[in-house]
Amino acid sequence: YTNIMKVACAMFLLAGPVSGFLFPNDRIEMKPGLIQAVESTKTKSMAIKLEVGVKPESRLTINDLKLDFSPDPVVDGSQHPAMPGVNGPHPQLSGGVRTLQVKEDGWFIDMTGKKDVQLKNGCWELIWRDGALAGTLVCGFDVTESYTRNAATLSPCRLYMSFPVWSSEGLKTAQKDKKTVMDRAKGFVNEKELEIAKMKETSNPIMKALHYRNAYAAMDKYSMENVKAFDMVPSDEEVLTFGLDQDMLVTTKGLAFSKEGGFQKGQHVLLGAAYAAEV
Repeated sequence: YTNIMKVACAMFLLAGPVSGFLFPNDRIEMKPGLIQAVESTKTKSMAIKLEVGVKPESRLTINDLKLDFSPDPVVDGSQHPAMPGVNGPHPQLSGGVRTLQVKEDGWFIDMTGKKDVQLKNGCWELIWRDGALAGTLVCGFDVTESYTRNAATLSPCRLYMSFPVWSSEGLKTAQKDKKTVMDRAKGFVNEKELEIAKMKETSNPIMKALHYRNAYAAMDKYSMENVKAFDMVPSDEEVLTFGLDQDMLVTTKGLAFSKEGGFQKGQHVLLGAAYAAEV
């Protein structure tokens, strides 16, 4: 859970190769065919579990939020939260703001019983940079009242959930790269453990120093592999089909955040994690 939040937050804030927005280069373009792919998609239903808070013992877990993702654009003049693509520094990367309907409110249980959570003015967009292996699905809502369980609170805010989105080819490429890096990193860990074992076995101080140096060198090589960067690459069991042609896959693990101010500036507040499932 913590790794998901850290990696997803880094993806959003630092604009890595798969984030879809907030890039320093103004000449970046949208993934070709993105708007057509979005507009040809049938309404997609998903169930969302939202976990607000970092500490497991004090999380606010909102269950069974059921959403319908429609390809229809939001109605002109309708009220909806600003979105990071269309209203951000690179609107050309967005496939447009689309209608998102709450079919069933989510809920949580506190000391007084079951409480419904109302999310209003829902919308969604898909952001994808040309040449990136993955894009970002972002859902936006207005939260108009506070919800609290133990030490965790979802306060009135503009609430967003974001999930990495992949093409089937892009996901296979990322999974292949991940396996290569993980296998190589595992080899360095094994090498470190072997050198430590040899260091403990010998009574020769010179050999102890040599094995210690070798173990340190192995861990230095491990750190260079940047294993954490691949935490966001899902397995085949951690994606859902989003597009009509089975070639748009959304990762089931994402993050939840709120936004103060505009997307050109302002502060992102990491709230927790979001989990998507088929309805």
